[in-house]
Amino acid sequence: MKPLLHALIVEDSQNDADLLLRDLESSYYEIIHQRVETAEALCAALDRRSWDILFCDFTLPHFSGQGALEIVRKRDLDLPFIFVSGTMGEDVAVQAMKAGAHDYVMKNNLTRLIPAMERELREANVRRQRRQAEEDIRISEYKYRHLFENLGDAALLIEMETGQIIDANPQAEALLGRPRAEILGMRENQLYPLQRGHALLSSGVREQRIESNILRKNGTIVPAYVSVSKFDFYDRHVLLALIQDLTNRKWSEKKIQEQSNLLELAHDAIFVCSLDEKIQYWNKGAEQLYGWTAKEAMDGGFGKMAYEDRTSFETAKKTLLEQGCWSGEVRKLTKARRTVVVASRWTLVRDGEGNPSSILVIDTDITEQKQMEALFLRDQRIELIGTLAGGIAHDLNNILQVIITNLDLAISAPTFNENLPKYLDDASQGAHRAAHLARRLLTFSKGGAPVKKSLDVAETIIPAVLLALSGSKLKPFFAFQLDLYPVIGDSIQLTQVIENVVINACEATPQKGKLLVRAENIDERNPASADLPFGRYVRIQIEDRGSGIPESIRDRIFEICFTTKPGGSGLGLATIRSIMHQHGGSITIESVVGRGTIVSLMLPAAAHRPESPVAAVPPPVVKTTGRVLVIDDEEMILSVVGSMLKTLGYECAVALDGVEGCNEFMRAKADGNPFAAVLLDATIPNALSGEDALKLLLAVDPDARVILCSGYANGDLFKEAEQLGFKAVLAKPFSISELVPVLNKVLSPS
Repeated sequence: MKPLLHALIVEDSQNDADLLLRDLESSYYEIIHQRVETAEALCAALDRRSWDILFCDFTLPHFSGQGALEIVRKRDLDLPFIFVSGTMGEDVAVQAMKAGAHDYVMKNNLTRLIPAMERELREANVRRQRRQAEEDIRISEYKYRHLFENLGDAALLIEMETGQIIDANPQAEALLGRPRAEILGMRENQLYPLQRGHALLSSGVREQRIESNILRKNGTIVPAYVSVSKFDFYDRHVLLALIQDLTNRKWSEKKIQEQSNLLELAHDAIFVCSLDEKIQYWNKGAEQLYGWTAKEAMDGGFGKMAYEDRTSFETAKKTLLEQGCWSGEVRKLTKARRTVVVASRWTLVRDGEGNPSSILVIDTDITEQKQMEALFLRDQRIELIGTLAGGIAHDLNNILQVIITNLDLAISAPTFNENLPKYLDDASQGAHRAAHLARRLLTFSKGGAPVKKSLDVAETIIPAVLLALSGSKLKPFFAFQLDLYPVIGDSIQLTQVIENVVINACEATPQKGKLLVRAENIDERNPASADLPFGRYVRIQIEDRGSGIPESIRDRIFEICFTTKPGGSGLGLATIRSIMHQHGGSITIESVVGRGTIVSLMLPAAAHRPESPVAAVPPPVVKTTGRVLVIDDEEMILSVVGSMLKTLGYECAVALDGVEGCNEFMRAKADGNPFAAVLLDATIPNALSGEDALKLLLAVDPDARVILCSGYANGDLFKEAEQLGFKAVLAKPFSISELVPVLNKVLSPS
């Protein structure tokens, strides 16, 4: 198949054009042509497409061949232009050639047409190839220059034969401290000792990397990393030397080494681990504290097994990922499986893109410190109980005097004495005061856990404030938010908190004044306190305009036994903080000397509102023929509780210890007359404790309805009563009115 040839013919005569085409068709090409005869048509044809060759008559009626040549030249087209004329003289032809025509052929002698055409097509093709080569070289030069000058490192181009530098980029100028003109022509061994590398490259090695010292113009030495490679550049053998300034890296390495040495000298355990707890760095302090060498730790010896409590670890890790840091006390296990307590500080390390990559941990061993604190607190508690003994004995004796006197009067009174109810009521009130005193004392003991229930804030606060202000010159003002959340707490302990705070306000404000009591909801969208998790709280604020607390003692006001009052015990604020902590809340104090104090109490909100009490109306009793077993180590308790139960219509059996009680329970079940409920003391002595007795009772009868009773409200036992299997809890002392609803609940068919 012949190659196509696009020919443009400028000719006014169709016959002459046909003669021309007849000759062209005998050539090697398949001709595609267009004939035009005006300047406008010529321009339109040139605009429409590109052409391989143009044939033009010299003499035209509408414009001249010279005009056609001018149009082509103005467009700067490399288009072979051949005149084909019947009247063109030699002198005119010479002028036309000078003007830019490539050749001319006479119409009466077309034998030269094909050779002239093929020659011009070849020459046009050579010109195109040359232009393309020049363009390729220009683009290549541009790319080279652009890449060379924009390299991140200093770059030198060195002629291998002479060792002379033939090019340098701006980064090389900056590194060497010399302008490009000065660098060109220098030998590379004037800048850095590369003779050995040069020789290696000359022997056939194509690439080499070395560290070297570069000499700057001012005489300073720059540590550098030099990468040398060999290639051909425009028929010349050259070396490309890329030079990276190592000054900052060397400085950083030195600092890192210094810091690493310091970390190794640190007494704290310092290590870095990945997010999946694989050790990446382990200092000598960590080795000394935990017993694992760095290799053992990195091989997986220290990891998930090191944490005694995985739940608290996962909670801390979640906080770390959310906030970027975490600190707290952690119990960990050493290689020897010894428990140590550490003050741990975690920092989240991020990569260059800001993504979490690892965790920096600094652990300080506080095991001995915690042991000393425990001993100190134990000794302080013993000393405190001794200090309190006198005051407690005084208060308790006064209460007992009321109870004993009223009971004596009741016993000695005639059968139908009208004062008998009053004697018994006064004795009952005295007994409740004694219970209140015991509950307050238990706040400082191991068993001081609150007996919590849903409480109305106003009903709890207002009576306590008014009672504490009795005889005071302060006037209370209450500002409570509408729809205030109920709180979960122990009414006796929270009353004690309010009374203590108000009494302190009274003592700080000897003159007449105002006491502002505010309460508001803090919902879960707002951070309640730095020490509390997010959630729903009620904030209670008690504000006075008294003398305020001096800054010098503000940090000590919560210390046990710290007081500024003559004859004070220093237990008030310590008690409050203990109670608030056990309630899952907090206390903060803001004070300005001479302007007053604001005490803020934060209490968790209850899920449900408290049930409205029905005053003076005994709760209904569930009528049952079942029996109740009472297990307690106090005969007097067995007697009075038995009397209560018989008064309520129950049959009652008693046992003085866990073994006897369990035997009684099993006999009754075997006889087909099981107990409907069991009242079990939490602290019965001898071989079987209250918790062990419960396990045995439930083993005999998984549906046994056991009620926990104790005058020593152990926090863990009371909190876990339901999980352990108890159906209900009764805190001693309890009244008939408190016993009845518990029995109703436990014995209810539902």
